[in-house]
Amino acid sequence: MIPKHMDPLLLHIYDATDRGTRLTAWIRRNSWRSNVYPLPIEDGLAGLMRALDKLSAERKTFQHCLFETHGNVGVIYFKGEFLDGPRLTTFFGGRGYESIFPHWSRIYFNGCNIADDDKGWNLLDAAGQVFLRIGGGETFASTRFGSLYPWDYLNGHIYHIASDTCYSRWFPGGVFRDHVRQ
Repeated sequence: MIPKHMDPLLLHIYDATDRGTRLTAWIRRNSWRSNVYPLPIEDGLAGLMRALDKLSAERKTFQHCLFETHGNVGVIYFKGEFLDGPRLTTFFGGRGYESIFPHWSRIYFNGCNIADDDKGWNLLDAAGQVFLRIGGGETFASTRFGSLYPWDYLNGHIYHIASDTCYSRWFPGGVFRDHVRQ
């Protein structure tokens, strides 16, 4: 077991307007297993943008990130506002958010059905273009519905049973590497 103070810091971006997501965020933040930097988003996409702008301005850096929201095919939601691949590149691209992830990083989108279909790949690829331009890494998400099971209350994680996980992988410098579905 790795002591909490030695865990890599996890940037946990979550939709704070959803009661269930707030609960899993609280569990994750208070778990003995996690070293979490919580970033609750209450004001939809504008709030997400302000929070990312602040992280970038404060020169905060991470190698692990969890976006925890409700999802659907190729989209995540903050306060009911959807964010898909085209919106992510149009409104969030070019704002310097790659400085938040200057080293090889992993970014997980925890929400139902996010990676299902070509729209899922579009969101994962857009996230790679926006966030992984310097150090490379991977963005990934599940293809099916998730459920909160009794054991989830121990670690705050939603399991996507019988789901594939889709990975969009990037070389340093923002060069697309490949897609993996497993």
